[in-house]
Amino acid sequence: MPSTNSTLRLAFGFSIATLLACASAQAQDLAARVPARIKETGKLVVGTSPTYPPLEFKDPMTLKLTGLDIDLSEEIGKRLGLKVEWREQSFDQLINSLDTARIDMGASGMTDIPARREKTDFVDYFSTGTQLFTMPAVGADLKKVEDVCGKPVSVNRNGIFYIRMQDFDQKTCVAKGLPEVKYVLVDKTADARVQLLQGRVVAAAMGVDAIRYLNEQKDSPDRGKFTLIGEPVAIDYAGFGFAKTNSALRDVVADAVDAMIKDGTYGKIFDKWEMPYATVKATMINAEPRQK
Repeated sequence: MPSTNSTLRLAFGFSIATLLACASAQAQDLAARVPARIKETGKLVVGTSPTYPPLEFKDPMTLKLTGLDIDLSEEIGKRLGLKVEWREQSFDQLINSLDTARIDMGASGMTDIPARREKTDFVDYFSTGTQLFTMPAVGADLKKVEDVCGKPVSVNRNGIFYIRMQDFDQKTCVAKGLPEVKYVLVDKTADARVQLLQGRVVAAAMGVDAIRYLNEQKDSPDRGKFTLIGEPVAIDYAGFGFAKTNSALRDVVADAVDAMIKDGTYGKIFDKWEMPYATVKATMINAEPRQK
């Protein structure tokens, strides 16, 4: 008669073998659902604009692409049985590149908003927000978000942050009878931060995830330079982008990310980039819960 310890070891071994078998079957199922056109090439072409740490940027020592989106996309490629081929481009080119099939997926912290859904579908995988921030030398008196009303604030003209700041202007500044924000518009989010560092504005706006990373990450050259002003002025979801005609790839990627959430891989990647506050419990499509 086997000992209790032997029985436990057998049961444990059986459990591990079962889990591995299930994981293998799931991976095979995901790979089998990859659209034929992509499967034949053996690669997933992913577009990104690597100027936005901690989501996507280049390691200053090696110039290698790195970041949360890079790690997530590489893991997605592995689970789909595809090699990820990266295409670097400006952020404002991504949707057009999806629409013209120059890339299969966009991975660049793309905020999921209605205007973008006219051409693009999103697999939402993390929660983000538009955060105002300053530096003690130029904005020590800025304690609440409404304190920026009437003052010069830098923001990227091309992204969600300007849209959310315009909403903020109307709902907070104008609604309270305060002067409107004096925007200093730039073409890249990194340039908004430069405007503040150079003292040309008293505050800037960017994603809460990015400014927290730059201000808190131990190896950041900007660590401790900034002060966040209140809570984010808006909360949004960000997603991987897909062409409207590419729903099959969209859905299999969503399932791959959900599998990563379930087995803990997703959480480990977010912990690596010090973003546990941004995780979601399940993916959404175009900001709506998935129909399964």
